[in-house]
Amino acid sequence: MEGRKGGYFEAALSDFMFDVAAGGAIRHLTDRGHSVEQIMKELDYPVARSKVEKAVYRYLVESGILMSGLPVEDEKIRIHHLQAGKENDRNSFKTALVKHIETYGEKNSYMECPFGLWMKDDEKKLNQVMEVLTSREKEYILGINWEHNMMYHRLNGRMREIGMKLGSDTDIEWKFFFLSHELL
Repeated sequence: MEGRKGGYFEAALSDFMFDVAAGGAIRHLTDRGHSVEQIMKELDYPVARSKVEKAVYRYLVESGILMSGLPVEDEKIRIHHLQAGKENDRNSFKTALVKHIETYGEKNSYMECPFGLWMKDDEKKLNQVMEVLTSREKEYILGINWEHNMMYHRLNGRMREIGMKLGSDTDIEWKFFFLSHELL
């Protein structure tokens, strides 16, 4: 039992030291839209990729940038959506997306992201989607540990850029969601 407590303490101390040494920088660079690869290059000392990926994922989830589901159970939140893809005009989609983000605000604007599902079950579709992205955009998507099959990513600067490109340059139907708080 004593050895077990020591292991927990050592793990907690290691996590604390990592957070002090690199956690703030990782969170800051994540907020700026950097990919895991870019973050690793910016850090002052070498850190295992798996640690950076885990820290980025944890921060994205804790800050509400990445969600495993939309807050549909909250009766005070109304969800509006916009769809891009097969039958939509590409330019009108871009205009509508910008207008929705302006109306609802970045913090209430999300894109449905099936990347985790495709990474597990449909590599062909994932590769097809990745073809339209720049290497920097691909790095961002592939650097996230999509733990759930379907996730929702806030339309911050980087994801807005990616969403615009995917919504206008692929024939896949993409869904965008905008949350509004209803006044009672």
